[in-house]
Amino acid sequence: MQMFRHSSADMWRAKKPTLERRSTDGRRSSIVDWINGLSDNNNYKSDHWVEKHDEGCERMTRNGSVCAVEESEPDVPTQHREVLLTKLKIEIKNIMAEHGAKKYLNLNSPYVTSLCIAVDACIMDGLRRRLLTLFNSPSSMSLLQIIAKSNGPAQQVLDQTREIEELRTSAIPVHLIWIREALYLKSLSTIINHFIDSKSVRRYYDNSALLLDPVKGRLVATLMMAPCMVTYRRMSNRIEQEATAEELVEGATRGSTSTVPSRPPLSITRQVSSIAASVERNGSVSRDYVFSLHHSCKSTLLYGKNNVCVAMNGSDFAKGYMSLQKFYDGNLSLKWVPNQLMHASSQPSSGHSNNGEFTNIWKNTINIEMQDIIYIHLHQKDEISPTCLTFVNCEGVQSAPFQLPAGQHSIAFLSSLETGLAPLLRLDPPLWVGTTKEKILPRLRKRSTAVANPAMLDYVFRLVRTSGVEPAPEDIEDPLAPTSHSPPIHDNCVSLPNSPYIVDNVDSIVNFQIGTACQSMRNQIMARAFYGWLTYVRHLRTIRTHLLHLVDTKTLICDDDCDPVDEKFWKQARAEPTEENEKEFLKRVYWRGIEGINTKEVRRMAWPYLLGLFEWNESPESRLEQFTSQYWQDIEEWRVLEAEVRRRDEEAFRAARARKAASPVREESCDVFEDPNEPTCSQHYDRENLITLFRANLHRIDKDVERCDRNLMFFSNKDNLESLRRVMYTYVRRNLEEGYTQGMCDLLAPLLVTFEDEALTLECFSLLMLRQRGKFPQRPGMSKCLLNLRSLIQVVDPQIYALISDIDYAQALSFAFRWFLLDFKRELSYECTYKVWEVIWAAQRLRITDDFAIFFGLATITNYHDVLITNNFDYTDMIKFFNEMAERHDCSRLLSSARTHVKCLQNLVQHLK
Repeated sequence: MQMFRHSSADMWRAKKPTLERRSTDGRRSSIVDWINGLSDNNNYKSDHWVEKHDEGCERMTRNGSVCAVEESEPDVPTQHREVLLTKLKIEIKNIMAEHGAKKYLNLNSPYVTSLCIAVDACIMDGLRRRLLTLFNSPSSMSLLQIIAKSNGPAQQVLDQTREIEELRTSAIPVHLIWIREALYLKSLSTIINHFIDSKSVRRYYDNSALLLDPVKGRLVATLMMAPCMVTYRRMSNRIEQEATAEELVEGATRGSTSTVPSRPPLSITRQVSSIAASVERNGSVSRDYVFSLHHSCKSTLLYGKNNVCVAMNGSDFAKGYMSLQKFYDGNLSLKWVPNQLMHASSQPSSGHSNNGEFTNIWKNTINIEMQDIIYIHLHQKDEISPTCLTFVNCEGVQSAPFQLPAGQHSIAFLSSLETGLAPLLRLDPPLWVGTTKEKILPRLRKRSTAVANPAMLDYVFRLVRTSGVEPAPEDIEDPLAPTSHSPPIHDNCVSLPNSPYIVDNVDSIVNFQIGTACQSMRNQIMARAFYGWLTYVRHLRTIRTHLLHLVDTKTLICDDDCDPVDEKFWKQARAEPTEENEKEFLKRVYWRGIEGINTKEVRRMAWPYLLGLFEWNESPESRLEQFTSQYWQDIEEWRVLEAEVRRRDEEAFRAARARKAASPVREESCDVFEDPNEPTCSQHYDRENLITLFRANLHRIDKDVERCDRNLMFFSNKDNLESLRRVMYTYVRRNLEEGYTQGMCDLLAPLLVTFEDEALTLECFSLLMLRQRGKFPQRPGMSKCLLNLRSLIQVVDPQIYALISDIDYAQALSFAFRWFLLDFKRELSYECTYKVWEVIWAAQRLRITDDFAIFFGLATITNYHDVLITNNFDYTDMIKFFNEMAERHDCSRLLSSARTHVKCLQNLVQHLK
């Protein structure tokens, strides 16, 4: 099939001057586009092309055209100032891009540190260091000390910096700490402005300093207004830092506690295991052991709380995870593990340099059996102070005090403990039931001797058996006494039936408790069955209303363990182009994809048939010649328009510079676009309209082509970029009314990489756009995709649906907009993109479904069920998570899950019909 390899670049070469590319190494982003207009030099955002001439140079305009401009070579200080400003803009852009994906930024993050370094470099530019020798060190910190006496924000930053330096809580230099603290206090822009205006500071700078530049100096202070608007937080402990997507997936894979949904929706089974199989699991043995302390198949977790402090050595407190578990035999166990072990990355016997210290941490774990405890002491200074719990066993030995945070945490723990102790044990005094049906601490009687501290918040609880009723202590009010505020209490353990004798039999009380528990279980089972039936009916209604049209039940294809399409099968199928071979070809592509020794060659031959460009019984030779001939005719046509557009751009650019240099008076004129010799008939209007439309699309294409997959080796070649540009120009010229929309280059690039033929790529791209055009902005296709995805999630995974239902309807699934717009091209690698696209095309040709991409999106979401539910992601967290997981998905597993979803929906729809 050598005919598929026409080299379009050899047939025609655009005659353009030799260009030298000069670009920055900053990451691309569109978060802070407003920054680009603050400077005359915007090289950091887009690639800058400089044409080599003897008398002048050519610069790219904002519209993408190249115009010759005579300008002198800047001197070395000017170039250095430009480099400093460029680095500062890049760091600000990174900060704003990171802030766009998060609610707040960690003050100790590398993004903030890099920005501090860039700001310090701008401040230190041109500084006469010898004049600052009176201070400890000639740095930007010295300038802050100079203006602190006359500037309130500077003094506040200086005081905060000195406190941090005295505590030695930061490892970064002091000249960066004050910049970081100024960011935190949102006063950095004000301080830099004061540097520029203060005469006492200006005398320490050379005349060529960046801050003394009348334009660039103010630009530094203006640029810092954006980072000062960001919300920062101090997060020194590792547990408070935000986990990455890989860590979240690894944690869900290791310790998943919700492997099945609470109510299995219909008959659709869901695969909930994580699909990040390539994530490395360092220290899994140690972590598994630590997690086994709190998660066991033989016990039930009644209460869990993180960051519970325990006194280790005297007054030293260590934070850890506390859990209360009830085993199958009724015994309760209280466990506590330090946070260092929860985040340990190795076994306790590993060869660490501080092995002795690591072993001591393992010795600090606490395991208390509640059947050995007889007293629980609760101490609290006031209602806004932390609560201390101390356990005393039958031998009089007390445990280390557990410090719970202020609030209702102690009530929650005691309530869980009281529930776990029933029916054999109980707390004495018992917890009261408040007016809101919530547990509260018993009310203490006020003693007449209480003078200084009337608020008595110290309690002693006893663990007693429920064999009889014991008198309440004197300092506890009678909960049955008639008071205006005392809530009623109902305790089945003491409310025994009236009898002429006192029942002192544990078995009768146990039987009563068991009977109550059984009745409660019956009610729960009935309620669960009813709500399950109600959910089933609602799901069927959703399917009838929204999902019937997604699949075709007439075409039910089963997986018969077929093989993928390879070179051998392709030759056999093309040798006999029958209808049976075509169906077999489509079936194999849908279930197994295209593979082989030379997969790219097989795809180059098979894709035109998958897209419907050629009929199955048609030979492509004659059509290819026709495509190539028409393609180069279209190129010659739009080359005339391109030349006119470039000429007008150059004239407009020169006229703008001339007006700026000649007079400050603003005049609105379009003389550069007028020609007195041109006719004024309707034909002139049509040509002007044509040039205007083509000019607008041409500029957008130029910008997107330069940004398209530059990390791919194929597009590192300028000739391939020119091929991409020519194909896009030709498509837009053929469809000028629809025009170009951002994202089309992403759809075109994989086709060009596969075919390496411009004419064939254009024809296949045109067919692809017939299906994708409806999903672009101003079309209803995208709204339908998101609505169908939402309905599928409601049926397949009610827990995720409940999670996204709490988010605004317009934003709930907006993170999937790019998925359907580009058919997951930016979410997957090129090889995975090929596999997904082939299945999408095959499903459409087989008439299984025209929207297989929706089912693939459903599989992408539901396979991360544990991560989304466990971490309770909101809208911003979902966007960040899926952005970080881009090109890390297990494509084969997602495809298999998507096919399963399609088959299940087909069965349900067929059953309903």
